[in-house]
Amino acid sequence: MTGTTKPHTGFVLTVPDPMARSAGAASRWARRNGVLLAALVLIGVVMAWKAAIVQSSYFKEDDFEFVARAMENDLSFDYLTRIHFGQFMPGGFLLAWFTSRLEPFGWGYAAGVILVLHACAALAVLRMLRVVFGARPAILAPLLVFLVAPITVPALVWWAAALNTVFLQIALPMAIASHWLHLRTGRPRHAVAAALWVLFGLLGFVKGFALPLVLFALTAIYHGGLRTALRKYVAAWSMYLFVLVGFGALYVYRALSSPNTGALPIFDQAAGFLWELLGKTFATTVLGGPWRWFAGADWGVASPPLPVVIASIVTFAAVVAVTAYYRRRAGLAWAVLLGYVLVADALPVLWGRVHLLGSFAGTDTRYVADAVPLIALVVGLVLLPLPGEAEPYRRALPGRERMSGICGAALGLFVGASLVTITLFTGYLGADRRHSYIETARAELAKAAPDAVIYDRLVPSDVLPSTYKTYSLTSRVLGAIATPQLRARMQAPPAALDGMVFDDQGRLRPVDVQGIPLVPTTRDRCWPVTNGTVQVPLDNRVSRTEGTLVRLGYAARANTTITLWMGDRATDVELRAGLGKVFMLAAPGADRIVVQDMPPGVCIGDVTPGQAVPRP
Repeated sequence: MTGTTKPHTGFVLTVPDPMARSAGAASRWARRNGVLLAALVLIGVVMAWKAAIVQSSYFKEDDFEFVARAMENDLSFDYLTRIHFGQFMPGGFLLAWFTSRLEPFGWGYAAGVILVLHACAALAVLRMLRVVFGARPAILAPLLVFLVAPITVPALVWWAAALNTVFLQIALPMAIASHWLHLRTGRPRHAVAAALWVLFGLLGFVKGFALPLVLFALTAIYHGGLRTALRKYVAAWSMYLFVLVGFGALYVYRALSSPNTGALPIFDQAAGFLWELLGKTFATTVLGGPWRWFAGADWGVASPPLPVVIASIVTFAAVVAVTAYYRRRAGLAWAVLLGYVLVADALPVLWGRVHLLGSFAGTDTRYVADAVPLIALVVGLVLLPLPGEAEPYRRALPGRERMSGICGAALGLFVGASLVTITLFTGYLGADRRHSYIETARAELAKAAPDAVIYDRLVPSDVLPSTYKTYSLTSRVLGAIATPQLRARMQAPPAALDGMVFDDQGRLRPVDVQGIPLVPTTRDRCWPVTNGTVQVPLDNRVSRTEGTLVRLGYAARANTTITLWMGDRATDVELRAGLGKVFMLAAPGADRIVVQDMPPGVCIGDVTPGQAVPRP
């Protein structure tokens, strides 16, 4: 039995009945799930666009430290629970460890994992909107708000920021969806799922502590009021509290042994930070801004002029007032969003970073990037009635066509403004310098001999600032791409006659020492031997910390071995016949080099303590 169709060409197309039935079933499924299909297409297109943007970026700042730590450490409790300047992020460090082990400084792996997780966040937002509002076409609007919001992009191009943000971007909508299902069905498994999503968010960033507060506020506003929320859902609140207390105890335990847990800023810094965060950053970006970025590199730092900031605040206030005028509980929904920004985004930064960075920290858009899923939800709550909601509006709305036109125009303006902002931001992307330095060093290390002696120096400041201290050294940054054996030698290099050092382009070059030489005043230019011992003064030029390299000139009639003492550190060196130099790390605070049992025919000449540099 076959089914046939007759096109106008006159040909007869014969289709087997099973195929015709399958095609019909697929067509009916597509009509029933048109909103889902449209949402998936939308997510796919936007993610492809964001992937094209992210590929232009590269590792920077904290990223170098995260990769170095991942390559230096086993997957241990201490590694995962280290507090990084107030950030407690076991999940982020776990992700960094596995990504770095795939390929240290492999941007394709690092960015690819982040983009996949960001796509999961988009799917989580879609699930949240479907659970709260149902599978109606109108949910595509708040989904689009999440997808094109400009503040999601700077967090994607900075790996360290993304390791925090993507966890919350997934956890927030998933926790809301699971909790909403618990409120609707009463099934405990949904509350358990919400508690686990709260834990997932906490693993990425301590900001996750605010998720139960959001769940409680939404419950009180849309599910019976404050008393009902407190009495009816005690089991859910108990589970969420258990997660918070357990994770908080772990955080406090680790904070007590960490020197970088944070500190409170002075009042002027705090007030300035809040103005920058709420005015310059949040009020502009929530409307598709900030439309102007802080010049230089690929920083996601908002820099809108003051008139634009004021106009944005006025516009945002007008939107809040108009939606609250028509939609019941719209004002409370906006209050939930503002409360989240204050509690989750402002407080942790006030504690951990503002005392270091000042009020300028408030212009960094990554600090509010985790709020975008909640922005999408609030946009839906202030515009769309909930399924089964009685009297969702305070007063009659304008006509359907007028409302559609107004909402469509507002969405179009937001999307257009967001595209302009993101396009302007992409003009600052470009990491050729950092990428070239790392890849050149990778090639050099691949050619280096296993027993090569590579001395330490600071990575160029335009690759990584010296403020990262030990993680600004080549032994840590470039050691991450060396073999484990060579990495160990780079971090504790022995004395050598022919050492190497990285130049500013990442190439290995013969080492020299930049410093003022100390030259003996004897006729033969040799430090005098007294009772078989030579004492070479360093004139208090050796730093009290590790890092000073010493170049010691010598002359020897034949190959011989001597022992150099610096403090209580002894170093055996095999000298070659003729004129030569010995390079060795200085013991911190040492004021002399001592050679006992000086062999005959050896002259110790000028000594230069200083910093390792490439030989001219």
